[in-house]
Amino acid sequence: MRTETPESTERSTPGAPQHRWREPAVAGLAGAAALTVLLAVAHTLFPSIPFAPSTIAQSLVRTTPGGFDSFFIDLLGHWAQRLALLGTCVGFVLVGAIAGVVVERLTMGRDHERKPGTSDLWWASLLPFWAVSVALYVTYPQSASRAAFAVETLPLAILAGGFAGRVRRRLTAGKRGERPTDLTRRYAVRSLVLGGAGVAIGVANLGRLVHRRPDPGAHRLAVGPVTPPPPRRLGTDDADFKHVPGLTPEVTSIAGHYVVDEELIDPDIDPATWRLSFGGTVDRPFRLSYTQLKSFPAVERYQTLECISNKIGGNLISTARWTGVPLKSILERAGIRSGAVEVVFTAAGGYSDSLPIDHAMDDSTLLAIGMNGHVLPRAHGFPARLLSVGTYGMKNPKWLESIVVVDIPYEGFWEQRGWTKQAIVKTNSRVDVPIDGMQLPAHTTVAGIAFAGDRGVSKVEVSTDGGRSWHPAELRSALGAYTWRQWLYRFTPDASSGSATLLVRATDGTGNVQSPVEAQPYPSGASGYDSVSVSL
Repeated sequence: MRTETPESTERSTPGAPQHRWREPAVAGLAGAAALTVLLAVAHTLFPSIPFAPSTIAQSLVRTTPGGFDSFFIDLLGHWAQRLALLGTCVGFVLVGAIAGVVVERLTMGRDHERKPGTSDLWWASLLPFWAVSVALYVTYPQSASRAAFAVETLPLAILAGGFAGRVRRRLTAGKRGERPTDLTRRYAVRSLVLGGAGVAIGVANLGRLVHRRPDPGAHRLAVGPVTPPPPRRLGTDDADFKHVPGLTPEVTSIAGHYVVDEELIDPDIDPATWRLSFGGTVDRPFRLSYTQLKSFPAVERYQTLECISNKIGGNLISTARWTGVPLKSILERAGIRSGAVEVVFTAAGGYSDSLPIDHAMDDSTLLAIGMNGHVLPRAHGFPARLLSVGTYGMKNPKWLESIVVVDIPYEGFWEQRGWTKQAIVKTNSRVDVPIDGMQLPAHTTVAGIAFAGDRGVSKVEVSTDGGRSWHPAELRSALGAYTWRQWLYRFTPDASSGSATLLVRATDGTGNVQSPVEAQPYPSGASGYDSVSVSL
């Protein structure tokens, strides 16, 4: 009698319990990978069909609590959104393995024989993916409707399910003289490569190279009458700020301006069809076209924007020369009724926030349509964004679609996730030079920026001994009432001490000194002193 070896046993019983779910898992993985590629190709050829994993990622981002968002923004910065998108795409592919196992359980009996009438289940194996994509669909101005998306992607899900079934049959049949585990491993690797290619194509959004409108920010802004920024009052120390290596420029370039959005995909809005609606507790609701908005008298001003997620010493803060229309002049046309409490601003894609009625009606609140002399770039909110003063960036929605006056308090996107409602900028300062760990020369210049929202900065002080003593720094005159100020301090280090900790603190225009209490950005903005450790 011949005794079978473990290898011959594995060949003769490929459906043994230890490998019972390996083949269907790989088949499901292959189907999900195929669906990812099909969705990516469809999105590339027809950009109005979004890449489904991206819309799922957007929905997931919108449901996470504020503390969770803040943790990953602090940890990863701009990479937080990219990794959220990539992680969702990878999960989209890998969950296919689970779908394959579920289908196998539904089609196979306890005796490991296929149940009668279940051969078509593999064609439907990826319909749950399709259903989730439709349920979590996020509509953008450039995207198809939810119904159209459902109709257009259903055949792709069925086709990918059929492919999964084919792979399952192929793995069951095997190849003469080949171990089933070898064939399964080969298909698993191929599926991962195929899925990776689909993710790369879908996330890269290659269709925009052909179909997407050019970024409007590439064009110079042409509008009607514009009131220029008030003339700057030069200070006696301003000349000292020329040619300070490493010091942040007073005005940030468009390319260098920080961008943090709740949206993973910037809305691509056609200005010819865009309308900004005004309604709510008003006498005369109306809508404005882009051309009509540009015809209103506009103003230019320099203003610093800071993200509420900015850490002490962080770089989520920038200054630009903005062009905008005073919101007050437009709301007055609508006629605000008595009892109005707040004004709600809603963006394409669904983001929203609000301002108190008196803040919205203040002369300083603008609908920005230009940036640094150019049309407002897409990443900064084209065609129009809100620009309020004294508040963090979360209170300045981009890609505006509607402005509604309400008679009850409103909770915006981030407020619903536990962030502060007021979002008032805290007084803060940053050391740009020297950098941490630097060996200081005999004569040293310490320099950086300070910002206090609409309160202005009246004084900056520097400590070279870890906070035991403080020395006044020179201040450059501010570009405007709502901008940061550059500061510098020159001193001769005491080389005998070997090292030093440099600290900076600012005092706002009301006389209040920056708080030394360390706090993370969530839920109302970071506080504490920025510091660098240097060698002497």
